[in-house]
Amino acid sequence: MTRISDIQNKTVIISPLDWGLGHATRCIPIIKELLQNNNKCIIASSGRSLELLKQEFPEVNHEQIPEYGISYSTNAFSTFLKLTLQIPKALLTKNSEERIANQLVEKYNADIIIADNRFGMHSNLCKSIFITHQIRIRLPFIFRWLEYPFHLVNKSIISKFDECWIPDYKGTKNISGILSHSWKIPNSHFIGPLSGRSKIQCEKEYDIVAILSGPEPQRGIFETKLRGILPKLPYKSCIIRGVVAPRNNSTKIGNCKIQTFATNEEITKLICGSKLIISRAGYSSIMDYEKLKCKAILVPTPGQSEQVYLGHYLEHKERYWYIKQRKLAKNLPNYLNEILEQA
Repeated sequence: MTRISDIQNKTVIISPLDWGLGHATRCIPIIKELLQNNNKCIIASSGRSLELLKQEFPEVNHEQIPEYGISYSTNAFSTFLKLTLQIPKALLTKNSEERIANQLVEKYNADIIIADNRFGMHSNLCKSIFITHQIRIRLPFIFRWLEYPFHLVNKSIISKFDECWIPDYKGTKNISGILSHSWKIPNSHFIGPLSGRSKIQCEKEYDIVAILSGPEPQRGIFETKLRGILPKLPYKSCIIRGVVAPRNNSTKIGNCKIQTFATNEEITKLICGSKLIISRAGYSSIMDYEKLKCKAILVPTPGQSEQVYLGHYLEHKERYWYIKQRKLAKNLPNYLNEILEQA
């Protein structure tokens, strides 16, 4: 992460998107590196992303900024339609971010803003850096012809930043495929995958750990399907539901433990202490699996074309398998038998 280590003795605002926790978790190694290099950090985010980073870095300043509040639907087509209809709301949030960015820069006399997929968090008062792996926005097949026009809009917005950091490898070992290796953005730099996790040595406690995440109702649908499959199989498994609750309850059905949530540290231990992970095909999760060299079955969120692409792309690489959510009941037991017999 040479571009990050070049930043020293500065005041830096770090602002991850609140759409899922992945943007926040991949900012953790950036913040750690910045703090080690004698920088002052201010975290500006919202929702669960802000809460997570408050827990990780209680000693730094935190600023609440507007949420995007993106929601999903129950199937792929309606989810895509719902996301499209929420574009005006997202643009309003982006416009308010531009005003907030200037206010925060003046308040803290900041030298740099690092925005993870927050398109409005840039300022002419300081250096502004944008983080994304989605240089090319993946669309459903019937809208694929719109990808290049979308790219031109994406490029125009990102070009308002001084630099664009792409969290992936530059060459053929890359894990994002055409998302960041087909079309180009000026002044972009590949900084390598970002993961705040470190491999730990521990006993293999579980055969399978399923880590659920993302907005409702899709998180709940995913949970229901796994609850109907994993307890019936002869493997020791654990489902981390990934919901916010005042108490971390757990129950056991057969060989399957079902737990409300897990801390960031606990998730690292669960990943390292299992033979196989089941999760969404979110890019931040994939960067974690790359860092920890673990095996994973990727189940894309219906309607999220980026996750569908990543699932397809990575199933041709070692350690990854891809299953559509609607085919879990039919295909998952066979995949588990095949993978775990080889483990």
